[in-house]
Amino acid sequence: MSLYVYCLGDELTAESFEGLRGVGGAPVCVLATGGLAAVVSEFEGEAAEVSAANVRAHNRVNALALARSTPLPFRFGTLAGEHRLAEYVAANEAALLDALARVRGCVEMSVKVRRDAGKAKVKRQKARGGDEEAEAGRDAAAGVDVLKGSAGAGSGTAFLLAKRREILGDEALRRRAEEVAAWLAAGVSDFVRESSVRVGPSESLAVRAAHLVEGVRLDEYRACVHELIGERAELHFLTSGPWPPYSFSRIERE
Repeated sequence: MSLYVYCLGDELTAESFEGLRGVGGAPVCVLATGGLAAVVSEFEGEAAEVSAANVRAHNRVNALALARSTPLPFRFGTLAGEHRLAEYVAANEAALLDALARVRGCVEMSVKVRRDAGKAKVKRQKARGGDEEAEAGRDAAAGVDVLKGSAGAGSGTAFLLAKRREILGDEALRRRAEEVAAWLAAGVSDFVRESSVRVGPSESLAVRAAHLVEGVRLDEYRACVHELIGERAELHFLTSGPWPPYSFSRIERE
């Protein structure tokens, strides 16, 4: 029997999770581990299925923890034996307490920026799905058909020309994505404690940003993002949150 681990905290109590069921429908409980508490449920099997029900259950537990305090959330699917979990917390307690201090009072907000050939749209999602590492159906860029070259070119030349266009296109897309990332970072800098940003040369997804925002400044942050969205009509923004600080907890998967 393993434990499915949702989060750690220093202000979490069993009463807060009474009657709540987590992944696989198992009752949620709280284990004291030194100066920290671990929110867990019993789990049978080798791995948790990445299903809509399980992802919702994972986030339901962590959302309740966030409503009570600021937790250090584990990624979806984290399993550990009780003894191993206690060992991990004991060996890393000082670092975990430092991480809690760093994120205390904060939430994670997500901004994804996509290129959109049509009119820009904005989709604000409530925190009801999975954390982004557990989402099914990831964005994928279309491949380049290297078999179609310029008219009259031999197959070898066509291949080289196609690869050259692919490389130059990726570089141009990355430069544009980096420009958007820098613009977004500058725009929200007054309201964000930390950021985690990924850019890519995809034709669709340009920037994926996670922002650590103090709860007391959340309304200011949202107003700022709304204003920024209005500045870039050629882009498509997807925003979500508030989430527990998944991107800023730095907890290793066990």
